[in-house]
Amino acid sequence: MRVALIYGGRSTEHLVSISSAKNVYRSLIASAHQVISIAITLEGEWYLQAGEPSEAIERNSPVLLLPGKGLCVGKERLAIDVAFAPTHGQGGEDGDLQGLCRLCAIPLVGCDTLSSSVGMYKMATQSLCLQAGIPTIPTLLISSHGHIDPSLFEQATAHFGKDLFIKAEASGSSVGVYALPDASFTAFKEAIGQARQFSERVLIQPMVRPLIEVECAVLERRDGSLVVSEPGRVVDPGSSTVGFLDYHHKYSAQGGAYMALPSGLEEDVVEQIKEYAQRTFETIKGSGYARIDFFVSGTTIYMNEINTAPGMTEQSHWPVLMAHAGWPLSTALDELLTGAVEHNKRLMALTYAPPELV
Repeated sequence: MRVALIYGGRSTEHLVSISSAKNVYRSLIASAHQVISIAITLEGEWYLQAGEPSEAIERNSPVLLLPGKGLCVGKERLAIDVAFAPTHGQGGEDGDLQGLCRLCAIPLVGCDTLSSSVGMYKMATQSLCLQAGIPTIPTLLISSHGHIDPSLFEQATAHFGKDLFIKAEASGSSVGVYALPDASFTAFKEAIGQARQFSERVLIQPMVRPLIEVECAVLERRDGSLVVSEPGRVVDPGSSTVGFLDYHHKYSAQGGAYMALPSGLEEDVVEQIKEYAQRTFETIKGSGYARIDFFVSGTTIYMNEINTAPGMTEQSHWPVLMAHAGWPLSTALDELLTGAVEHNKRLMALTYAPPELV
């Protein structure tokens, strides 16, 4: 297939996206696909690239998007069969890019505008999951205009105790997440101010202990059936210093975090996590692929978040989990590309003409 590989973006996860794109590019080329690399700069501009994705973006050939027509460079329309966009974070994972591709008649692998948006905004995910009977971490939401005063701190500590997490609602890769063991009001206020640099709304959650962090990968096959991986256990030797798997430990070569498979959890817990993963994916109307993250504390399971554009770097967990489930990255990508093309055909077959007036 002729695959438009779209990466980068105006996002704090810009560099992670490029790393994901490099890994996907090599896999697609090895599977004999023709890859058209398209980089999105930190300013949000799209440019055609020559060859493998790189941190250095060539700005010689701007890419234009025409509603109903697709991608163009100059007066020439780019002939593609499907697009794959490992664009993590705001602008690329939150429904913006997905809606843009839909308007421009570009078949895109993965979740659509609705599910991408719901997945990005963690409180929206939690609300839907709770309605579906999927347990989530207790959370207080601070609006974009909410004033931070001692009464809010007292409310949070009354609900959750003084060991807290402050999280930017619409952010990923642990950007904008702050652990506050034995929080003071000063540290609480400062963490919320920092989190607001990455997202308008901020979440307050308890620091659940003891805690095991596990993740499941989901792949939608071309026939619509779902493959749900065994949960993998996140092992992070450095978590004792920061309290959670932060950006450094996720992506640094010296980070030390890795995925333990099998997880070592009891079989009934494993099966319950897999069920919650599938239900979470279905609840937000997911499509294509995703990674769902959970916390396990004793016998209690909490759905933490769903990632609708999970990392695809060499050390990212979605490819590791799927490979353990019998789906190496090249095979999984082939299935996703074919599924996206078939899904687009079904969308195009729907009736869009207005009914005739009598």
